[in-house]
Amino acid sequence: MKFTLVKDIKGDTLMRPLLGGLLLFSLLFLTADIFLKNNHMGLTPSHLAQTLYGDEEAYVEAVSEHFLLELMHSDIFFMMMTLLTLSAIYARLCQNKTIRIVNINATMITALLTIIFLPLAYYYSSHFILAYIISFYAWHILAIFMVFASLFYLFIPQKSDF
Repeated sequence: MKFTLVKDIKGDTLMRPLLGGLLLFSLLFLTADIFLKNNHMGLTPSHLAQTLYGDEEAYVEAVSEHFLLELMHSDIFFMMMTLLTLSAIYARLCQNKTIRIVNINATMITALLTIIFLPLAYYYSSHFILAYIISFYAWHILAIFMVFASLFYLFIPQKSDF
């Protein structure tokens, strides 16, 4: 986390490519996470409902509580690592305070909502399935936006850089 101490990240010859690599790996992680969740659980209401509750006609068993808790445990960890690191980079690079605060908070809140809506859908009601899917896509899209914006701010000269 040396980049939190360096005053001029863009001018530092070591930190600039390291942060660029970290941002690219974050982008790969976020896109791979979408494909992984779609493959394991489904990211459509019907497929996710079939995964969570099972389907006797299609001979699909419902996921176990153990699977759900393990999934939530790993999701919380990876969300925390990805979003805290990405937010620290984005906060240092984005000069517009309002946009920075809105993007970081919206991303964190929607990520937190995915952690809340999935067990609510599993334990209480299928009405939370659509809310889970929307919040899942929302935090991924917002995080991917933050990655691209950070890469833009890191490598494209701004007017104040001249």
